[in-house]
Amino acid sequence: MTIHLAILQCAARLVPGGERADWLAEWRAELWQVQQRGGWRAARFCLGSFRDARWLRRNAPPDAEPRLRLESPTRCLGLLAAAAVACFLLARRFQSAGNPLRPGWQPLVAMLYVAAMSLPILVGTTSLSLGEYPAHRNGRRWAFFAAKIALLLPLVFFGGLAFWTVLGGMSVHCMLVGYVMVFRWAILDQRRRCPECLRLVSHPAPIGEPSHVFLEWYGTEFACVKGHGLLHVPEIPTVSFRTQKWVRLDRSWRALFS
Repeated sequence: MTIHLAILQCAARLVPGGERADWLAEWRAELWQVQQRGGWRAARFCLGSFRDARWLRRNAPPDAEPRLRLESPTRCLGLLAAAAVACFLLARRFQSAGNPLRPGWQPLVAMLYVAAMSLPILVGTTSLSLGEYPAHRNGRRWAFFAAKIALLLPLVFFGGLAFWTVLGGMSVHCMLVGYVMVFRWAILDQRRRCPECLRLVSHPAPIGEPSHVFLEWYGTEFACVKGHGLLHVPEIPTVSFRTQKWVRLDRSWRALFS
């Protein structure tokens, strides 16, 4: 492998995975054309590939970016449960000598107390509205949301206890900030899930323009990968479109998503 190809290989690591092979093949073909001219053109050409790769990374759609796989509700709860168990084991491992809490109900009461202290901050920084969804599907959505909260409570609490010997009383402040962050994540994650299958919606598509906000809706449309419906999220909340809305699709549409 020449130095020029090595530079292109390094730049290709910045390109989203789905586009990497085509991007690298295109730059290799253009490199061959540049090498025919000789001189330093080939080196300058290869260094310019980093700018192009960085632009693709910055402007890639959300679905193209690698992320923690939480689309499935089962996988989401499984990962949260695994993290909660890991934090509990770490707390027992590092708190055996200096644990500030005695066994019994005291850890549970302390956990709920610190979590309750974070609620005023959460209300002041995050909208608690989950949007407009079909009423007959709210049971499953609320059960899933409650399960996430139940797993996030011990995750943050025992994670803070694991560092008690290092941070001391500051661990309580870290727990407080941690609860605000995880509760905020739980709300934002809940807003982006299909009420039918509880999977994360995807394929964002911008709809409308800001100048049409009085006659039409302006925002982003997401689709359920199973074809259950569309999620309309307003960019500018208005009187007629205050919050996100779920538009259910009948079974005839699901063939398009299979």
